[in-house]
Amino acid sequence: MLIRNFSVSDVLGHRFFCVFLCGKTIHMNETIITLFGTIDRYCYGKNYIKYFLDKAQGNPVRLKVTSYGGDVAEAVAISNLLAEHGDVTVEFIGFNASAATWMAFGARSIEIHEDAMWLAHKSSIGVDIYGSLNVDQLEEKIRELENARKNAEAIDLMIAKKYADRCKKTVKDVIGLMSESRWMPSSEAKDWGFVDKVIPGINKRIQITDEIIGCFNAVGLPVPVLTEDNGAKSSGLVTQILESFKSFLSNKDVSLTNSITMRKEFQFINQLLNCEGVEEKDGKVSLTEENLKVINDGIKKAYNAQKKAEDDLAEVVNELDSLSDSIKDAAGNKAKVQVIRNIVSKIPGTSTISHQENDEDNKFADIATDPINRYENE
Repeated sequence: MLIRNFSVSDVLGHRFFCVFLCGKTIHMNETIITLFGTIDRYCYGKNYIKYFLDKAQGNPVRLKVTSYGGDVAEAVAISNLLAEHGDVTVEFIGFNASAATWMAFGARSIEIHEDAMWLAHKSSIGVDIYGSLNVDQLEEKIRELENARKNAEAIDLMIAKKYADRCKKTVKDVIGLMSESRWMPSSEAKDWGFVDKVIPGINKRIQITDEIIGCFNAVGLPVPVLTEDNGAKSSGLVTQILESFKSFLSNKDVSLTNSITMRKEFQFINQLLNCEGVEEKDGKVSLTEENLKVINDGIKKAYNAQKKAEDDLAEVVNELDSLSDSIKDAAGNKAKVQVIRNIVSKIPGTSTISHQENDEDNKFADIATDPINRYENE
């Protein structure tokens, strides 16, 4: 949201202001990564996640996840990458199960949407037995299955410990939950401690937490009062904030909807600023410090040019005044020019009214310029 020509810091004298939406801080530089599918080394694996974490360059990251799980080894690596990056929030937005659930434990915070589902279960290992086997072959397959069972038990114990460390319950309790292999709603996942926060649906009433109240109090703003009329949907928190601003700043005549006009008639100023026009709102024009500097430099340049022209003219006039008292005594520059014309017209060989003469009068004018010797006129 961009509100033009309106700054909270300008009005309140503060240099920062945090906006909370549904209790969640909005990070303007937060990188969003999506993991929508099976976790494996071919698509959504450790290399995929590492690439985008590196692109974030240490900035906050939000990983949106909806996945039924996948490769345990890839999930372990992803979890460690999230922990290494640090400022990561995992947001479960759909049905999430198996490796996708505990992969998130590497994040600093885990959130789940109200209508999302969460499932923990024991690991599974692919088994493929087909054909007719003799005793020796059966014994070999039994040994393979025993090894597979041991591997599965080891993996289950590792995963159960991750769950237990996260929710502060015993491994035995967690193993029992994994054996149930059932979907649980978001609220139960939070009760177990597997997630930190449940994100309410869009029609849910927004909660004003103590953290949000503290932020409003810190900048001297009234806390928005959220009300519902006869079961109607509550308005968004951003709308409430804007309404609070209007109420708080009403004596300052601040309006967020006033139109902005582009003024193009100030041609010289527009040329100096190299723009089509300047913006005008409520009879006022907003200029930046750089704009003022450009205008000041333009005025200074024009002033210097005018002063130089005036000084040059004064110097010429002084030189002319020094030629004759009659020139000096003449009132005004036009009068001085006329005095000079009169003086020049008396000099033999010159004429100041040649434009009044016809072609016949100009006959031999280049050689017969002395009135005494102009016999053709006698």
